[in-house]
Amino acid sequence: MNDNAFSARYAPPRGTPPLPGHKTAVTAAQQTAQQTAQEAAQETDAICGKLLTFYCPLSAEVSPEADLLQQRTYDWAKHFDLGEGDAERTATFALTGAVFAAHVYPHARGEVAQALADYDAWAWAANDFVGSDTDFCEIVVALGRWERIVRSPGSWPDSSRPLDAALADAFARLRELLTPVQWQRLTAGQSQWLYPMCWEAALRESGVPLGVDNYLAMRLSASGAGYAAPAYLDATEGIELSEREWANPVLRAAAEAGMLVGTLDNDRYSYFRERDLAVKKHNLFDALRVDDPSLSFAQAVNKAVALRDRIMCLYLGLREQLLLTASDDVRRYVAGLDTVISGNMNFAAKAARYLLPEMPHEVRSTDVPCDDSMAPPDLPTIAWWWDQLSP
Repeated sequence: MNDNAFSARYAPPRGTPPLPGHKTAVTAAQQTAQQTAQEAAQETDAICGKLLTFYCPLSAEVSPEADLLQQRTYDWAKHFDLGEGDAERTATFALTGAVFAAHVYPHARGEVAQALADYDAWAWAANDFVGSDTDFCEIVVALGRWERIVRSPGSWPDSSRPLDAALADAFARLRELLTPVQWQRLTAGQSQWLYPMCWEAALRESGVPLGVDNYLAMRLSASGAGYAAPAYLDATEGIELSEREWANPVLRAAAEAGMLVGTLDNDRYSYFRERDLAVKKHNLFDALRVDDPSLSFAQAVNKAVALRDRIMCLYLGLREQLLLTASDDVRRYVAGLDTVISGNMNFAAKAARYLLPEMPHEVRSTDVPCDDSMAPPDLPTIAWWWDQLSP
């Protein structure tokens, strides 16, 4: 006899009074559930506060052309149908790209700023495509094609794919606007983002969990911040760093460290948006719990913020070291790194992509890091950065 049959056979007659204590038991259970829900809500609020409170002593700026960028990027995104038939997605990509450009590259002006804002809108659309449930082989083929379009915008002039056509348009304009050095730096950096996204997609496809060192190695490249973002700076700051200056190990360590700060900040402000996506993405919190399964999520958040703040302190130390003897171009390059880091936080507070009505969303700053140690963490993929500090 199954349970349903048993319940039907032995159900008390209608109107039978409840057993003594039954009502009290239900009430107690309800009170326990309410208390549990309240505690969960309080924990969520506390975690959200921790996630969205950033240590950053760097000044933030915003482009005076911000409103114009938003309108023109929206028109451009509609023209190329970035949302592929979904008008709301098209608008979100456009506004996200324009807000990002205005806050992260506030020194860019005119047609350069506009072409980069359009490209940023494309990049958010591409990011969502790569993070979707699209067939893995199709993702890899698209990334390979886009890498070639970046370097040679006229490669597929008759492509009917909206993302192909939009990318080609943005980079054809940039090629005309930038100097040869600025163009090569920009395109090389975008290649160093597009190919590692194949790595990220392959890891998702395999389902292999990542510990912290493996996660940082992948994320620094595949996030777009590690190499794609600083590759804008010759163009946005109106400079041409010499090869000797650009290749200085101290500058390269500072650039990687600063961009990893921005990447880990993205893990924080995008967490609530991405935790319920159909396709699970890697993040630092999960990586910490792979290395130490005993950690609660709240403990993982604390450790993640501490690691991020330690890297920020390293960036500030390398930055100070560089500026002691920096040329004017290096100073402007470092100023560009600064605005990428600080602008990324303001972007988090303003981008519609991350403003979720069901979650508290107030980005705050603090003057006190959670970890100000200048000792390298036990993470081989980034340990060399600390070697660049002067004794």
